[in-house]
Amino acid sequence: MTQKDQNRKLVRSTFAVSLPTFISRILGYLRDMLQAFFLGTSFSADAFAMAYVIPNLLRRLTGEGAMTAAFIPVFTQLKKEKTKKELWRFANSFFYDLTLVMTLVVVLGIVFAPLLVKLIAFGFGEVQGKWELTILLTRIMFPYIFLVSLAALAMAILNSFKKFFVPAFTPVLFNLSIITIAVLFAPKAEEPAVVFAVGVVVGGIFQLAFQLPFLRRKGMRFRFGLTFTHPAVRKVGRLMVPGVFAVGIYQINFAISRTFASFLKEGSVASLYYASRVQEVTLGLFSIALSIALLPTFSELAAQKEIQSMKKTLVFSLRLIFFITFPAMVGLLVLNHPIIEVLFERGVFDAKSTAMSASCLFYFALGIPFISGVKIFTPAFYSLKDTKTPVKVAFLVMISYIVFSLVLMNPMKVEGIALALSLASLLNFAALFYLLERKIGKVPKKEIGVSALRSVLPSLGMGGAVWFFIKLFDFDELVFLEKLGALLASILLGVMIYVLLSLIFNSEALVHFKDMFSRKKILKGDQE
Repeated sequence: MTQKDQNRKLVRSTFAVSLPTFISRILGYLRDMLQAFFLGTSFSADAFAMAYVIPNLLRRLTGEGAMTAAFIPVFTQLKKEKTKKELWRFANSFFYDLTLVMTLVVVLGIVFAPLLVKLIAFGFGEVQGKWELTILLTRIMFPYIFLVSLAALAMAILNSFKKFFVPAFTPVLFNLSIITIAVLFAPKAEEPAVVFAVGVVVGGIFQLAFQLPFLRRKGMRFRFGLTFTHPAVRKVGRLMVPGVFAVGIYQINFAISRTFASFLKEGSVASLYYASRVQEVTLGLFSIALSIALLPTFSELAAQKEIQSMKKTLVFSLRLIFFITFPAMVGLLVLNHPIIEVLFERGVFDAKSTAMSASCLFYFALGIPFISGVKIFTPAFYSLKDTKTPVKVAFLVMISYIVFSLVLMNPMKVEGIALALSLASLLNFAALFYLLERKIGKVPKKEIGVSALRSVLPSLGMGGAVWFFIKLFDFDELVFLEKLGALLASILLGVMIYVLLSLIFNSEALVHFKDMFSRKKILKGDQE
């Protein structure tokens, strides 16, 4: 396969993930809109956001992180070297081993929820009843960890066969579950946060159940058997344990950020949550989708010892990331307040809530290109079965983030916590890039730098034009539909200007996208 074909296949795989992710993000917005309507940035919103930290953190570590990153390279190698019978014996063993481990985790989590909450939300103790509500919500949502871990394993197996669409569709079911339960029960509930917590667990059930028939179709028979001594199971375990820290450092830092925010004024934790939800739209639509598609690709290239092809794929992926994330970053820097106002300001989510969340989003936006880059570098290390290097970097980044937060949160309050996360992401990006180059050999940095500049210049031009355009409106005085129209017009104008300027500064990237979109059956073949 030529490098051009490899790149085309990679982008098609990314699109296979992006399409259902786009649907999921729309539904995710509706879910967050309902949450903002019923909870706002109130006492209950802070409690729900904090209670969701642990299950959401483990979801990220498994679904988009350590387990998937450890499992896919080992599974890919076995698929190449062993028989189908041996391959599925390993998959079945790992499934039931994981079932037992996660059952124990859930039981321990429910029992020790009071201790966990007091550790991660120490500042809540100053407000009567806030700890108690957070503990209740944590216990309700803890079974989601069991469900989503098994769903993540199903995703890893299907992705190893280059089947991306079905696993990527499961968040659609997750969001639909929460939306449905919230619409039916939240208006009548004494504490709406409990309704949302129940919806999280129901959504996890659908995420797992939806994938099981597709696993059977591929050959998995779910024959019971616990085999912790299986060599491949132990190999995944050895890769996964340090990887929990390395792959999930951004999510770990985000969890720490909520702990810091718990000491600040009411609404600080919720403001970080709502701002992060908007930031994740860009990460989810392309960056996370690309990282999911990259891991099987890197694993195959590593198994075949095609290091040069890995480098070329790495450079190609970075160019795609820059093309998407720099305009997204600039757009959020310019439109953070209108976006939060249009998306969430209704019900108990008032102008004060908008101001707090928008300021957090501004500083979160600065880290988008670097978070996206990290999601490219990390699969490269894991495909080479190197877990030590990302762990060392992750530890450095976590310590740096804590220092950044402690320095910035005093003068800047919750905005300082958001800025610290972006600074830590920049450090993470730089360190992983440097160490990956030492591992696989020289990477064409000049080409990467020129590509980044070609994306930055059109993004800045776009940002200036959008800023002048949105200032033509007295946004706060408009009714909702007028606000929505002004925001959509600003975004459309930004896209048009970015494309036009890219024709001048970055035409090659546009050609890549045009080539991919012009191909028929982009989601067919072995990507279905």
